[in-house]
Amino acid sequence: MIYSSEPIAADKVVEAGVIGTGQYATAIVTQAQSIPQLNIPIVADTEIESAKRAYQLAGIDDNQVIVADTRAQALSGIERGEKVVVGDPYLLMDLPLEVIAEGTGDATAGAVHATTALQNGKHVVMITKETEVVVGSILRQIAQQAGLVYTAADGDQPSLLIALIDWCRQIGLEVLCGGKFGEQRIFVDLPNQQLHLSRNRTLTLAQEQANLFHPLLGPNNHSRLLETAAERQSLLDQLIDIRTDDLIELGIVANATDLRIEKERLHHPILWPNEIPAVLSPNVYGGLLQEPGVIDQVTYLRSTNDTSMGGGVFVTVHADNAYSRQIIQEKGHICNSDGTSCLIFRPYHLCGVETPYSILSAGLMNRPTSGWQMTQNYDVYARAKQDLSAGITISSSHDLDFEAFLAPAIQVGNPTSSDSPIPYHLVTGLRLEQDISAGTALTQQMVENLTESPLWQLRVKQDTKSR
Repeated sequence: MIYSSEPIAADKVVEAGVIGTGQYATAIVTQAQSIPQLNIPIVADTEIESAKRAYQLAGIDDNQVIVADTRAQALSGIERGEKVVVGDPYLLMDLPLEVIAEGTGDATAGAVHATTALQNGKHVVMITKETEVVVGSILRQIAQQAGLVYTAADGDQPSLLIALIDWCRQIGLEVLCGGKFGEQRIFVDLPNQQLHLSRNRTLTLAQEQANLFHPLLGPNNHSRLLETAAERQSLLDQLIDIRTDDLIELGIVANATDLRIEKERLHHPILWPNEIPAVLSPNVYGGLLQEPGVIDQVTYLRSTNDTSMGGGVFVTVHADNAYSRQIIQEKGHICNSDGTSCLIFRPYHLCGVETPYSILSAGLMNRPTSGWQMTQNYDVYARAKQDLSAGITISSSHDLDFEAFLAPAIQVGNPTSSDSPIPYHLVTGLRLEQDISAGTALTQQMVENLTESPLWQLRVKQDTKSR
């Protein structure tokens, strides 16, 4: 990835604030202690003890941390070199900070915090993917018009995958598929005919079932591979699922890269890593995809001595030139049998430990780590898993009442779309206005007070600009 063509000022320190101190964002605070060019003098969380704990985990003495209720108190603490904890995130907006990292996990709060920060001349690093998938496009536009940076956060898969796709395109490789390795992984124990899954689950297989999990390599097995992948998926369909978080993250990448979604809940094959380039390639190269340029996800198979790829990202790519393909194959990279599709992957994401790179990129280089542009090509929607009664609150991405799916984006606020499914994270935190039956997708009419939400209003503005 082309991060910088200019030397970074070695004596400049980026002053950044963090909003939200959950597990992810706390790691930004702790890691900053090891980065000379990054200072995080203030964190905000409605749970004051959570914010204080972030500094405790960073090794800051309690007597160096103050709780502030006003801007004057916060500014005074920062000027004395203390670390400041606040319950009101808006106190950060008028302080001498260059970057705000937003990590509340709340779609509406994330949007309001981001717009306020940008209006106050601050770069924004967006950790809250629930915001990014709904209004990431207009937040980028607002930032650019103000000469600022808005970026998704390195450390989470969207930014990392966007950068990997961009790098491939810059060096002339065609991206056949971009994706992520699912958080669920399967350990294969063929001698004992067992699969070991997350949450300490073990599945004992009949011999015919166990045969499905032998790696299928080389041209002699190519014709069997797609059939075997489908049989694996059928066998494990009730045990391996796509999470709402996965769909959010891959929706973000699709919108930022113009890659396509072929199925509303993805193909999501279950594969050994060395099978990926053969399966996640277009039909013309013998793979599963209808056309090149697709976003998807893999649940990967591994033996006990294999390295983990959990949370990593990948692309399958095609080099037009035969000699270039030969070079890639000769270096030992994982390719399909004729070299027309090859796997390039990053087998990890480090959460908040590597998010400081996005903060530094914005503060030192005035550059995002997740690209400058985004088009709202897709939205994440939700349908009820069971009959639901009016009055219940539609909760977060982990709401067990709903199943998420990806589909082409609608133009919010357009009267012709009022009966269409509504983007899921536009309605989280709001209440159902009517009973809905299992299998029904959420629409605008089903939700109370939707048009009063600032997130709704920002999305309407985004969609109005795109018409």
